[in-house]
Amino acid sequence: MRLVVCGISAVLLSGCSWMGYDNTSYGGNAQQAYTGAQYSNYATQTPGYDQTAGYGQTSAYGMQPVQQALGPCQITSPTQHIPQGCTPEQVTLALASPTQLGPQAQLGSQAQAGSQYQYTTGGYGNHVGSAQSAAQYQAPEKKLKRPWLRGSFGLEIDHSVSGELYQPSGAVGPLSYNRATFAESGTSGVVISGDLTTTTYTSIPERVLAPDISFDDVYTAPLRITGGLEVILSDHATVFANAGYTRAEGKKGGGVDIVDGLLRTITVDSFDALGVQTASITNGTVIPNQTVAHYDYQFNDLTRVDFEVGARYYFNPIFPNQFSRTLTPFISASGGAAHYDETTVAENQRQLFLRRAFESTATDNVFYDVNFGTPTQIYDAQWVSYGALKAGLEWQMTPRTALAFEAGLKYETDRERTNGTGGDENFSIPIAIRGSYNF
Repeated sequence: MRLVVCGISAVLLSGCSWMGYDNTSYGGNAQQAYTGAQYSNYATQTPGYDQTAGYGQTSAYGMQPVQQALGPCQITSPTQHIPQGCTPEQVTLALASPTQLGPQAQLGSQAQAGSQYQYTTGGYGNHVGSAQSAAQYQAPEKKLKRPWLRGSFGLEIDHSVSGELYQPSGAVGPLSYNRATFAESGTSGVVISGDLTTTTYTSIPERVLAPDISFDDVYTAPLRITGGLEVILSDHATVFANAGYTRAEGKKGGGVDIVDGLLRTITVDSFDALGVQTASITNGTVIPNQTVAHYDYQFNDLTRVDFEVGARYYFNPIFPNQFSRTLTPFISASGGAAHYDETTVAENQRQLFLRRAFESTATDNVFYDVNFGTPTQIYDAQWVSYGALKAGLEWQMTPRTALAFEAGLKYETDRERTNGTGGDENFSIPIAIRGSYNF
């Protein structure tokens, strides 16, 4: 008999709901229930992080609400059959979760919840009546599940902005440049009862232009590939460890110019009928400020492996109402060690055709190759330490994947040269794009 009474009461109550006998209007309290109940549970459990509706309330780390399961004897409607294995006294009533429905159905479910559940005075068990507490009618609680580990893969351009790689002023070629080796001369005339004219073209020293060659001159845009793991400690803090491989094509960098004055010397020797020299007259003409020799330097490719550890701090997401996926700014600090392969350089010399340049009054300056030097090692393979500070913006694309853009300043200690002298420190501005995946 009790079961029959409960069933009739449930049917009548549902009928009142269908006929509109409900003190909760569609546009008033139902709307408040929609805007408040649906989102407040997520926002309060993760302070400072915007919960994005586009991906099931995805936050900065891809956190998602987890629906707690209904009890074995819990039902969501008074007209639902008794679950198998339960007695009428064990049955309790729970509201359906609005987030499991569409927007319109959510509004409807809130209004129906007010009409169906607020006025229920009977049920399958004796305690389903007015003695049942409001907690028994609450929707199952939802919690945010934050991942604790994610993997990352990145591409980075490690562009140097300060630091010298090589100082050609101490190179062998410019220091040992021998002008007599490249002199050009010619002779005309007769020795018996005549004049013998000798013309010589050479140069006289003025200056040597040998600017230092920077890292950027030789390795313009080293490409670094990284992979690593990031452990999420809290809503804002993480620690990470990465391994990287860097490669850059070596190219001709810098150069040395030998700037001399072009010198033409004309000597006229006079002879008598017996071939005895009777007189000698010498005249010289100079064209100043001419590059008579040029050295360029060909470096080998750069290869480097590195290992780093660091930490990131994620701020609150920005523009939470403008984007369906969170945009989270962050800063990071890291340090590590990098191993360079050996660095070699080949010195190549080009020489000016002195006579051609002088006779054209320096309007027809043509150079020819003198030699292609053999590679000379300037740095041994060795380890150096480095540190970096970066800032960036992370875009949570899906609950599991994110894409970050970052840039900063990196400092690298000097390398020791093969000859035992110290090299120069290297400052660079790394610009990177990094993808991550939550495990």
